[in-house]
Amino acid sequence: MAGSRVRRNNVKTLIGYLFAAAVGVLATLLWLNQTTRREISQDFAAAEIQRVAKAFSAEQVIVFNYKHKRSDLISTAQVSILGKARVFAGFDLSKHLRVVVDQKKRRVVVELGQPEIVGVDVFDQAYQYEKDWLWNRFSEEDRDSIARGMRQSVLQQAASSPLLREARDSMRDFLAAMMRGHGYAADVQFIGLEPTPQSKG
Repeated sequence: MAGSRVRRNNVKTLIGYLFAAAVGVLATLLWLNQTTRREISQDFAAAEIQRVAKAFSAEQVIVFNYKHKRSDLISTAQVSILGKARVFAGFDLSKHLRVVVDQKKRRVVVELGQPEIVGVDVFDQAYQYEKDWLWNRFSEEDRDSIARGMRQSVLQQAASSPLLREARDSMRDFLAAMMRGHGYAADVQFIGLEPTPQSKG
């Protein structure tokens, strides 16, 4: 019986030593991880964000129906254009970009301006002439006006669509994943009022 107690005591002692050793190894690994992780500077983080923003765009296809009419003393011409347009949203970091890196908390605060419409590509158009246009043909000025009107119609629909919100959400998720890859948490904020859609180019 005495020998059995001694063996049990030895086993308990051995388990205690192994547990203490495991805790010591884990603490050492955690210390090494904290001391050897690479730190990123604010300039590096800003450069990475700018690189991402140049390639980033959110896209949505919008279906539109635009009508154009012109009248003179003799007749009225009216056309209805049914078409589709790809609308692209992105970020202009030259307007606002602020990056603050907290090395102690390993946290990056990123401030961006609001996303905006950066492009409209109208395609798949179908023209339907609804009123007499033989005697009142559309001029070159009418065609320019139609092009501007279609674009404006698309922009108005884009303003009320989820496109800009999805661009914000996608950019926030993308930057959070990128910073996580460097071992940092990211707090992405968008400042300013939501913009009135304006197409560039």
